[in-house]
Amino acid sequence: MQITRLLIENFRSIRKLEVELGESTVLIGRNNAGKTAVLDALRIALTRRWGQRGSGFTEYDIHLPDANTDPKLSTGVLIEISVEERAPGEWSEAIQQDLDNIAQIDPATGLTSVMLRVTYAWSAPDDAFMPTWQFLNAARKPLPGVSAKRINLERFWQYLPVFYLSALRDVSEEFSPRSQFWGRLLKAIQIPPALEKRVYRILVRVNRRLLAADPRLKGIADTLSGATRIAAKDRTGSADLQLMPLQTWDLLSKAEIILRNENTWPWLPIKQHGQGLQSLSVMFLFQAFVEYLLKEIFEADSTPLLALEEPETHLHPQAARTLWHHVSKLAGQKIVTTHSPYFVQHVPFRDLRLLRLTESGTEIRWLPKTFSAIVPVHPPLLAVVAGSGGTLKFDTARGRLEVNGRLEEPLYRRLLTCYGGHADMAKAHAALRALRDESAVYVSDADLQGLDTYARRIRGEIFFADRWLLVEGQAEYALVSGLAEALGTPLDDFGIALIDAVNNGNPQTFALLARALNIPWVAVLDGDAAGRGYKAAMVSRGFDQALIDERCRLLPAGDLEQQLIADGAHAELRAILAHLGKPDANTCDLPALIDLMRNSKTDYSAELARRVKETPALAHTLLQPVREAIEHLRGL
Repeated sequence: MQITRLLIENFRSIRKLEVELGESTVLIGRNNAGKTAVLDALRIALTRRWGQRGSGFTEYDIHLPDANTDPKLSTGVLIEISVEERAPGEWSEAIQQDLDNIAQIDPATGLTSVMLRVTYAWSAPDDAFMPTWQFLNAARKPLPGVSAKRINLERFWQYLPVFYLSALRDVSEEFSPRSQFWGRLLKAIQIPPALEKRVYRILVRVNRRLLAADPRLKGIADTLSGATRIAAKDRTGSADLQLMPLQTWDLLSKAEIILRNENTWPWLPIKQHGQGLQSLSVMFLFQAFVEYLLKEIFEADSTPLLALEEPETHLHPQAARTLWHHVSKLAGQKIVTTHSPYFVQHVPFRDLRLLRLTESGTEIRWLPKTFSAIVPVHPPLLAVVAGSGGTLKFDTARGRLEVNGRLEEPLYRRLLTCYGGHADMAKAHAALRALRDESAVYVSDADLQGLDTYARRIRGEIFFADRWLLVEGQAEYALVSGLAEALGTPLDDFGIALIDAVNNGNPQTFALLARALNIPWVAVLDGDAAGRGYKAAMVSRGFDQALIDERCRLLPAGDLEQQLIADGAHAELRAILAHLGKPDANTCDLPALIDLMRNSKTDYSAELARRVKETPALAHTLLQPVREAIEHLRGL
């Protein structure tokens, strides 16, 4: 069992957020964007902190639009969790029987699902904020009768246990007898009675020999016996020293992990190792717990959900880059938050969820393969779906129409025709228009494959930026960076990621990615045939021509070298090229100078960028389209 969809309303920074979850889902975004809020919503809704011991919620969890809003007047927190089979019969017969009162079967697909709603709002009769839980049917209405009994919630929890590891992983706590993993593992260990008795006899003898080793130990015990004589005057008490644990649990509770990095190095307790290794050890402790104890404590068919904050904590870049492969192999479903561009480099694009804090609260974007809308059940619609060659699917129980990829215009028109004369035609047409517009941002597997091949170096960093500035190559990258700094607008200070798009794929694919993730972007391209071709390619991928004309600025003189000459920088460039060992630069004509520049692109651009930073006045004479783009991007 795995969570497939999560809906959160009015929780902390989240006004409304709906997201699909996979086997591994990585939440990324800037600080305070709402990543921890998503984990906490899941953790609170799926743990046993209900009833007299508290709900896990507080009134401060309720999202408020402003500081003057009374939380008692809010509709309150709402969390809906959908758990669904990926294929018919995926869930075992035991799960089907145990959850029979709350499970729903889609007659069209044969898939079984469970939907849980948790709320937290002010209750006037109770004069308190109260939590509620309800299982829902396919129409998202509460199930009545026996389905509403609390025993169903207990059974559901048994099949979907949640474990939470915060960013501040303390090995002293996690490897203590009180911990959620280590303590349970130790308590589950069973020592044969015969061995336990033998160990006890040995420990008693060792304890006596230690006490006899120094007479002062007996003297200390005699002195401490005075406490019993004072406390119980009519009795003769005494004290003894136990230097060895004599009970099995006392012995096991003192167990600790020792590690060494090389065979010739000394063994050291885990808490004596670096913070990075300590953090990793806690994650592998979870894996050990799942492998050896989960099915004993929960159900044989249970699937753990691990909510993991910042697994890269305290790790160096190379370790963070390889960590994803280990995290993805952990048992069960994983929902991970991270701030590390190194960790993100190897995460599949479709597993990423980008969170951003806006004036309307936390919003979330990702790269789905499918898009859906709720439309009325109608026989003509079913005929169009059946003839779509698998592009469309329709869930009759929920009234959910799903399109695989982009909803192309001919198919969209056929869907509109289905509802001609229907009583809910206006509503259906509005839903279909929204579906077409939403699916227009679809990014294909082929596009993502290109980015995965070329853009691994930068893919982690760019997802944490607020805006993107696209340029063509490395020379533009170096020069624009220096230009921005000289103009007093360092790109990092304004959350702008500079992307040399041609070196990492192509500009149109980055534009597609930015559109899908709702990231503002501007491009500065050469004014040659290649630059014009990039603009045309964007329009061919569904961008409006007016938008592309606004967002894409072409260098009016041609390519970068031609533009720098047109900007009057030829004296500076001659000096730079001569300094780089090109003596002809001082005497050659301008076409030859441009050729010299093109043959030394990265060298001359890096030196020019350095000189621009040292002479800000020079920056105001160069590359006006870049300067305009930066100002435009700051306003988006």
